[in-house]
Amino acid sequence: MKIFQRVMTFKPECLSSGLEAVTNTVEYMNANSAQTWFGWQVLAGMPVGTIAVSTRADSWASLAETQAGMRADPGYMERGNKVLEMPCCPAQDWVMNPIAGAGNMPEAPEILVNTINRAPFHKLADAIELNQEFCQMITDIAGTPSAAMMTTLGETNPSFALLLYYNSIAQYEERNTPEVWSMIGNSPLQERGRTIFEEGSGLQTVNRRIA
Repeated sequence: MKIFQRVMTFKPECLSSGLEAVTNTVEYMNANSAQTWFGWQVLAGMPVGTIAVSTRADSWASLAETQAGMRADPGYMERGNKVLEMPCCPAQDWVMNPIAGAGNMPEAPEILVNTINRAPFHKLADAIELNQEFCQMITDIAGTPSAAMMTTLGETNPSFALLLYYNSIAQYEERNTPEVWSMIGNSPLQERGRTIFEEGSGLQTVNRRIA
């Protein structure tokens, strides 16, 4: 399985129209392709106006086949080209490999928390194992479904994403208390992470599903 994600940040004057355009495009993609697509609005952790579109595919080959079919669809191209007029800089694509999961994954979560770290290649195996253990620990502590994925593409070293799924922003608040974060922060896994991941490479965002 592959996880595809396209991340873009809209120009200030396109914040509202960009959100509407992405929502409209994702709805069209879901109605006219074999893939299930999601649209996300970053609520905190990245620049205002940051949006993402994501999907799960059986393989990169099947994803490429779907994308080729969409590019041949005038209805998609009209909507997609409208979206591409609005970002303040080129979009960033990610194709990641799932490496772990814990808890019952919701089909369409309302809130997604994404924590990204990088690790050097010579610590790749340690980073995979640590992410797998982190998934289980977080789900055991707070009951939150979680998943981990990785890619060697992009920045200099492999990137790892830890995803947490919530049914609402209220549920996110309820499960992310100082007590919970103290338990996670004081865990031996957190200490191991400091020896594996690049210092200063961490990024965490809270995202709302818009489509």
